[in-house]
Amino acid sequence: MPAYLADDDAREWLAREIRRRYPTAEVREQDELARQEGDEPVWYVTKREQHFRIDSVVEVPLERAEAYAVYVDRVAEWQTAVQLTPRPMDPATSPMSYDACYEFLGRRYQGTLRVLAVDPPASASFEATGSGISVWYETTFAPIPGGTRVHVKGDYSLPLEFLTRIADRLGLERAIARDIERANAAFGAICERDARRTAVRSA
Repeated sequence: MPAYLADDDAREWLAREIRRRYPTAEVREQDELARQEGDEPVWYVTKREQHFRIDSVVEVPLERAEAYAVYVDRVAEWQTAVQLTPRPMDPATSPMSYDACYEFLGRRYQGTLRVLAVDPPASASFEATGSGISVWYETTFAPIPGGTRVHVKGDYSLPLEFLTRIADRLGLERAIARDIERANAAFGAICERDARRTAVRSA
């Protein structure tokens, strides 16, 4: 870990690096009830099984590099489910990060969206955390005739106090899926507009 980081920042840095390599890893601190007074804090890492409640495909009429640029560099434009505010670039952390606000079922949840890893124009991995919510997903970009196939796979966890207030879990997952579908539609619309502008300039 970088020596200049304070303890809390160092733990956050380490958790990010673990998830960069193992996207399904769950990093958590030892419960206070399991500690004795004066013990050093203990953190656990669990590599969860691959489980994808986020699994969607969008086909767009842009070349792969262009579709990748719209998805990664302009995420604040098309991510309609979450309000994103770019943070200043910091080479010590991730390539990009955003302050994030998610309004869901009448409540506002504050957090951070980070770009964990990129392999342009083939793939990019993201993680969003805050208010007890954690979301991770990897997006891949594959060329197809006339454009690019964009495939998003990932999962999320919600805080226990949030889940105990929701009786209809299936309805909850459907509501989250609708937010994802709206964001995908917004991404596709931007790509369609960019493709039309390119066609006009080339005519």
